[in-house]
Amino acid sequence: MSGLSGRVAGALRTVWHAVVTMPRGARLLVIGAVVAAAFIGVVVPLFSSGGAPSAEIAGQLPDTVAAGHTVQMDIAFDNVGDSIIYPVCVAMSGDGATLASADFQGLDHVIATGNRVCGGQLTGQETISITLQFSLSHRGSTEVELVPQQGATVIGPVFSGTVGVT
Repeated sequence: MSGLSGRVAGALRTVWHAVVTMPRGARLLVIGAVVAAAFIGVVVPLFSSGGAPSAEIAGQLPDTVAAGHTVQMDIAFDNVGDSIIYPVCVAMSGDGATLASADFQGLDHVIATGNRVCGGQLTGQETISITLQFSLSHRGSTEVELVPQQGATVIGPVFSGTVGVT
């Protein structure tokens, strides 16, 4: 091991001698290149908008609903990442649950297809309100799940709760 450390020390002395004996302009150019490389390597990634999309759903499921009747539920769809989410989608599942439609920000009314509704886009750290219209058909207690998606890709944790159906 001492042979290796001796070679490393010798290489460092050689590099130091080369830097010290360089003309002043060349030395400033090398120092500028090192500073620029450090800036690019450390600061630029902080401003990148890449990364996987990530979102969360928040809201309150109703305690009880009448079987077969359409009910409304307000949720917040929160882009907790830095990337753009397009399209913003919410999928619903549950025993006898049928997602009918949704109003995005109170502006766009979108009909659901296959218990999933999509509309609009979110930039990083943005939150929008969505009003879901759905019905539950099986009497008793039903576990309802809402899943944030970008298109068909799941991008966050499942929001779930139990709803009594009378």
